[in-house]
Amino acid sequence: MPSLQSYAVRGNHYWRIVESYRDKHGHPRLRVLRHLGTADKLLQLLSQAPGRPLCAEERDFGATAALWDLAQQLDLVRTTDAQAPKRKQGPSVGEYLLLATLNRALAPTSKRQLAAWYRNTILVRLLPLPPAALRSQRFWDHLHTLDAAQLARIEEDLTRRLVEEWGVGLEALFYDTTHFDTFLSSENPAKLAKRGHAKSKRTDLRIVGLALLVSWDFHIPLFSQIYEGNQNDSVTFSGVLDDLVARYQMFRGKCENITLVFDKGNNSAENFQELDNSPYHFIGSLVPSQHQDLLAIPLQKFHALDDPAFAGVRAYRTAKEVFGRKRTIVITRSRALLRGQIRGIRQHLTKKMRALRDLQKRIVRSHEPGWRGKPYTVASIQKNLDSIISGQYIQDFLWGQVTRKRRRLGIAFGTDEEAYRKLKERVLGKRILFTDRTDRTDEQIIFGYRGQQHIERAFREMKDPYCIRFSPPRHWTDHMLRVHAFSCVLALTLVSLLHRRVAQAGVEITQSRLIEQLKGIKEITNYYPAQSGKKLRPGGRPRSERTLTRLDPQQEQIFRTLQLDRFLAS
Repeated sequence: MPSLQSYAVRGNHYWRIVESYRDKHGHPRLRVLRHLGTADKLLQLLSQAPGRPLCAEERDFGATAALWDLAQQLDLVRTTDAQAPKRKQGPSVGEYLLLATLNRALAPTSKRQLAAWYRNTILVRLLPLPPAALRSQRFWDHLHTLDAAQLARIEEDLTRRLVEEWGVGLEALFYDTTHFDTFLSSENPAKLAKRGHAKSKRTDLRIVGLALLVSWDFHIPLFSQIYEGNQNDSVTFSGVLDDLVARYQMFRGKCENITLVFDKGNNSAENFQELDNSPYHFIGSLVPSQHQDLLAIPLQKFHALDDPAFAGVRAYRTAKEVFGRKRTIVITRSRALLRGQIRGIRQHLTKKMRALRDLQKRIVRSHEPGWRGKPYTVASIQKNLDSIISGQYIQDFLWGQVTRKRRRLGIAFGTDEEAYRKLKERVLGKRILFTDRTDRTDEQIIFGYRGQQHIERAFREMKDPYCIRFSPPRHWTDHMLRVHAFSCVLALTLVSLLHRRVAQAGVEITQSRLIEQLKGIKEITNYYPAQSGKKLRPGGRPRSERTLTRLDPQQEQIFRTLQLDRFLAS
């Protein structure tokens, strides 16, 4: 129940309304509901009639306050300003970068819309800025001072702080790459945006690549690098290995045995020669079709795993020389993976059979009078067949051939049931994992490789249209793309740290739900007519009262955990 409390600050006495509650350890605590000021101010408030407010303002409070608080604790502004100092005139480079980062995490928009977003958040009092300072040109005037080397040093300083002060877990680190679409025209001179094998399948767009290293706990970024979109994954991995080794020197004080986990797209003999000479251990995977001897191992030799987390998974352990050294090999066969692959094969097979029937009908019509198209030849039909039948797994059991009957061309097609049976027995449902760690059990190796879900989740969040949203970047130079990518990685860092803090306090909630709940906490400021005693003062400065929207139980729990009441009174 709320109660009235008196307190003193520098000999002055004030009043406030407080409420008692118990923290997670059961200790009694007080939460300030409202500051009432001096006794005279309290008397004035009590003598005033409730009245009707002149107007009200709503601003984003919860998510803005939570991420702002984390950015201050991470010392983001000072770290940036140390690399890009300027005269003490107007906002610093670090403050502009902080604004861009918070915007990407909360309401991704263009720099032209930054001022409108800023005015609707409590940043107007946390970081007061004149309207002229929020023009997009002012933003880029400042961030143009950050080159690639400075951005790398800022990231390195922040990573060191995450490891040394925040205790981010380092036992296993996950590396991967992804692509982001851009809408840059072909004439744009930017070198980072290239046409290539886009993972979004948008081959008509120029893309940029992002390499990322994240932690096991809450996928916190510890290294990032933007690169040309048409660059092969294994080439990218080779290019960042030196940087990853440099990161290891930073990490080794907190953890000496670090395992790097990555997928088979990064494999090459040159990369593993460098990796073997580095201090990292690794867990990776092999392309099954390149190791037929391992696929030929009978399923009867596979054994079930004891850990209930791996129900439906069988494994076989062996050793083999791979990329110049003998490695530990763990072949797994998962019922869940098998079902998923079979479901995908059936869907693709349905489309392929439909395409073959359509081709068959077109060939028949081409022999009829009135056909206006180009006549089919054996070569053109075979080209169509090869295009339709191609595809992973499908081409192993789907067949088609050109036929000739009474001088008329046609096609015959079907599936080879025996080939399909062998495919299910030899290939489907299997993964071939390999590592340099002989001291790890089968379960530990499999569990470590499955941890790639952490970096996959990080990339999904960076592609979320409502949070971070890397694509499409509204920038047209390589420098702008680098700054944009850096602000997106920083946004992911703050959001991941926020989720980590709430989870460690015992709040069970997903990251997306956490941000959604915090965004639902709004600040309402009611403005009342100015009064002197019991009389209204026309033209006087309206008095204001600040409060929050009604919180549901989960929002209340998050609010208490993060102690956001500090920002309501500021």
